[in-house]
Amino acid sequence: MPIEEDFGDDDIFEILDIDQLQNHGIGASDISKLKASGYWTISSVCAATRRNLSKIKGFSEQKTEKVKEAAGKCAV
Repeated sequence: MPIEEDFGDDDIFEILDIDQLQNHGIGASDISKLKASGYWTISSVCAATRRNLSKIKGFSEQKTEKVKEAAGKCAV
């Protein structure tokens, strides 16, 4: 469920929980690994480098790419 923050400039920012990745084909175990590594929001995954994500145990280059792609779809 998105959380909306109003910073007074008529801009509303949504903070999307990382669990939204499940709607784009990322498994719960991979989401748990992301959380254990400190990634709690979609924007944090989008901002992370592929190199840092691939350091997560069990994340191959292909899985890292899939996670980045899913996060990008959520952020739109």
